[in-house]
Amino acid sequence: MHRLHLLVALAFALTAAAANAQVSLNSVRVVAKDAEALGKFYSTAFGMHETNRLQTQNGPELFLNFGATVDAAKANMSPAVVIMQTPQGPANDPVMHVIFTVRDAAATAAAAKAAGGTVARDAAQFGNSGIFIAFVVDPEGNRIELLQQPQR
Repeated sequence: MHRLHLLVALAFALTAAAANAQVSLNSVRVVAKDAEALGKFYSTAFGMHETNRLQTQNGPELFLNFGATVDAAKANMSPAVVIMQTPQGPANDPVMHVIFTVRDAAATAAAAKAAGGTVARDAAQFGNSGIFIAFVVDPEGNRIELLQQPQR
């Protein structure tokens, strides 16, 4: 009987692993009362470019990605940031946020501030890990974590 339970558990684990292998991140959505203005912030602060745009009943939905040019951003297969315009803007949830991997958390936080965002937490090392983390808030109130990996 014990062996049967083990086989059932193993079959379930293999099925779950196969299903999870088919899942990947498509994009991250943030909301804004003014998607155009927030798109400019992400472009200025993080070097993103608009790669697509949909018109909704609440206004534009902008798709942005990283790249030196618009064409490079369109060719980038990484998940996009999607800015969706809503009448109420973002929820004020302190946990939900976008996480960007950056080369220099302090410099990127400064760029976000210069582009109209605010620095919620200056770049600081996470324990003794060599990882530096900063938090910024975009002009609509969406939180963004800036994660700088250890220097190698």
